[in-house]
Amino acid sequence: MTIGPDERQLISQLKQGNTDATGALMDLHGETLMRYIYSIVGKREAAEDVFQDSWVKVMEKIHLFNKEMSFRPWLFRIARNVAYDSLRRKRRWWSLDSGQSPESGERPVEIPDSTDFGRQVVAQETVKRLLRSLSPEYREVLCLRFFQDHSYEEIAELCRLPLGTVKSRLKRGLDYLAGKMMEEEKHGNRENSLQQGERNSPGDLPL
Repeated sequence: MTIGPDERQLISQLKQGNTDATGALMDLHGETLMRYIYSIVGKREAAEDVFQDSWVKVMEKIHLFNKEMSFRPWLFRIARNVAYDSLRRKRRWWSLDSGQSPESGERPVEIPDSTDFGRQVVAQETVKRLLRSLSPEYREVLCLRFFQDHSYEEIAELCRLPLGTVKSRLKRGLDYLAGKMMEEEKHGNRENSLQQGERNSPGDLPL
């Protein structure tokens, strides 16, 4: 994504110390940035805190930004660092399965480009709840891919990860979500069967 003339002017103003330009940049990027931060921290209140802290960092570091580069990836990397720093401070790390480091045993995994299964899974409302049980690293790449339509390459650049690691996390995250959804579906079917059985039990039949 290239910088438009309006955005370039706002960045120049911010570099010159005009902090009012921050509000205009927030209007341009705030909604997508908030969704991205939320995908990492998983709670609205925490996301709002990280959002504010991220823009403070932007104002502090804007002198380091190269105006010839794309602003959005730079902004998102700042927000990502702030979000993970926040999680470290609160010691709120979640593992994908048994409490082991999410990085352990990761291998590059190829995922079909169609991502039909992934889009079908993520489209369901249940996943928004199940995503919160994932570790931030997995939740982040899933949200970037399926909610914000970033390519694998864009995710790798934004998160500063090898492409194989991005694909691995997407694959493992989708496998986890699919397994949880199957468990919930089986549980729901079992409850429905029990309720149907109770309705048809001999004690309920007329004499």
